[in-house]
Formats: sequence, structure tokens, C-alpha cells
Amino acid sequence: MTLIAPAVAEIESEFHVGYSSDYIFRGTNNTKSDDDDLYEFGLDFAGSGTAPVLGDVDWSAGVWYASFGSNELDVYGEVSKSLNEMLAVAVGITNYSYFGGNDDDIEPYISIGATVGEISLGAAAHYDESDTKDHEVYYEFTASYERDLGENLNGAVELVLGWFDESAAGSDDDDVFYGGTVSLSYAASENITVTPHASVTFSENLGDHFFGGVSVGFGF
Repeated sequence: MTLIAPAVAEIESEFHVGYSSDYIFRGTNNTKSDDDDLYEFGLDFAGSGTAPVLGDVDWSAGVWYASFGSNELDVYGEVSKSLNEMLAVAVGITNYSYFGGNDDDIEPYISIGATVGEISLGAAAHYDESDTKDHEVYYEFTASYERDLGENLNGAVELVLGWFDESAAGSDDDDVFYGGTVSLSYAASENITVTPHASVTFSENLGDHFFGGVSVGFGF
């Protein structure tokens, strides 16, 4: 039995390509050397449907490929349910595949999102099902704000606080980082959006990182 009923609303899809000066993921620099940059592309789908017991739900799925001195392919899916106008809960799973002999990482997660005025808040817990990482659970809190700047421009600021239940750096303390991203999206046409961004993360165990880049999205 499928989770989503056959009758679904129109599916939205987007393809994007992007570049970043480093591959910083959850406060850690994954690029192999200072000379390596991140080149990536992804394909995402989203829609809505009806699930047994849950009723109306939204869903999303996609794939993401990255080259950064090594290679990574992620496949992911999520189902979310709006509880009211302010609150939504989601469950999902991501499979991280690496090229060069590393085992895949499988990571289910649960998240909750809330809208307070013009601020979007989120909290999530990600579990390392494959036991391939030094930690078992990664926790993350986010807060974001978007504003229409006119002339096809949209600005956004996102803050993040993340921590792992065990340290990969050999410290007695858990690995914790915090940071933020500032982005500016320009709608070049109805279906093409260009988004430059600049980000920074800080961590006693994971190091401090400043990086930036740009992505181009194509909706269809």
C-alpha cells in the first residue's frame, strides 16, 4: 500500500546548478584541499496528496550530486503535514552515497516548523541509521526571514544552531556550531532564478568557516 493516494495535485519540479567556494556541511569542511571548490546540481519534485489516517499531506523528493575533490550523491524524500496555519511536522529520509569505497549513510529524520509573524522557525533530529558516523543523532534549530525587495528581488537571512550527540574531534564536549546565511534571489524570468549567497559558521571543535557561492534554478 502506498503512503500517498493515487490522486495527487500538480507536481512542481526544479533543476538547479550551483557553485560554492567550499563544501561546508553541518559546520564541517568536506572539501579535500584548499584548492577544491564545490560544484553541484540537483533535481527536486514537490506536490500534495492524501494519505491514510493523515488526510491531506505535502511531499517532496529529489536527488543531489556534488563534486568537491570527491563525489557525493544524495537521494531524499519527505512527507509533511500542516497541523494548523502556524505549525507543521515532517518525516523524511536521506541516503548519502560516496564514491571511492565509503559505505552509504542512511539518515531518517523528523522535523517541526512554525511561522511566527514573518519569522520561520524549525527544529529537527536526524538519526544515523547506518552507524557510519561518530555520532548517532544530529540536532538542528533554524530561524529564517525573507523579504520582497521589489524589481524581481527577494532577500533572505537564515540562522542555524546545530550539534551532534558525540564529538568527532575527540573532545569531551559535543560538537556544536552556529552560523548564518545571507542570500539574494533574482527572478531572471518566470522560470529562472539566480541566487548568490554568503555564509559563515563558528565552532570550537569544527573550526570557523566563511564561504559563498551562487546557484541557478530552473522551474518546469
